[in-house]
Amino acid sequence: MKIFIYSPQREISQIISDHLTGKTNHCIVFEKLDDLSSLIRSMDKGPDLLVLDYLTYNHELFNVYAYLKKINKRFPVIFYNDPCLTRSTRTAHWLTILELTQASYEKKDFSMYEPVFQNLEELITSKELSPYISVLQPPKPVPYSMIKDKYTLQYLKDRSDDCISTFRERNNLPNNLFYLLSLLQKHKDTPLKLSGLIELYHLDGKKISEKSLKVLLSKLKSLIRADKECSFLIHQDNGTFRFIRYKY
Repeated sequence: MKIFIYSPQREISQIISDHLTGKTNHCIVFEKLDDLSSLIRSMDKGPDLLVLDYLTYNHELFNVYAYLKKINKRFPVIFYNDPCLTRSTRTAHWLTILELTQASYEKKDFSMYEPVFQNLEELITSKELSPYISVLQPPKPVPYSMIKDKYTLQYLKDRSDDCISTFRERNNLPNNLFYLLSLLQKHKDTPLKLSGLIELYHLDGKKISEKSLKVLLSKLKSLIRADKECSFLIHQDNGTFRFIRYKY
């Protein structure tokens, strides 16, 4: 099977080529998109498969399937990092793409492509390579606190502001006080009793008595009150403590 490969990430193109090349596959890597386009237009018969990076071009402005049909070139095209899968696996997705895009040309059994697709999917989704492939990086989970509040750019900037680290630097805060402050900030949406704070210490493999915790809270609140640049406070109400950010 003759396979043409192109990606703006040249290293990825070469890795795919090395992985797919074998007794039955011959891969050709293109460093320039213009070279690939020129060759395809001049060939009487195209490759058996064209493997492209999804970021090769803007899909809203250019449709490769429509273009190939227009210039009467009939060969399968897949995007190795397609972010919009129509099936549960990439192999099944690519086979579906072939059936949909080639059906107008001829009825064909595309099962011959399945071993190649399975091999390509194994490479693309591997934990060793996938972090380096465009589009494939999974998004970070959205914090629950963000879901509860209004989405605005300023809000997201505010949430990312690490005010307690700058407070630590200004006051040369000891590790034990910074750890307590970090716990309070992390759980700022929940008023915590002393017993709740002690439990959080235990869950983190640390031990602290109620008496020691009261002393740390008192020291922490005194430092916060004395810091004129501080933008947060530890609010105490009915035996509970809560971290509150009051200015940005």
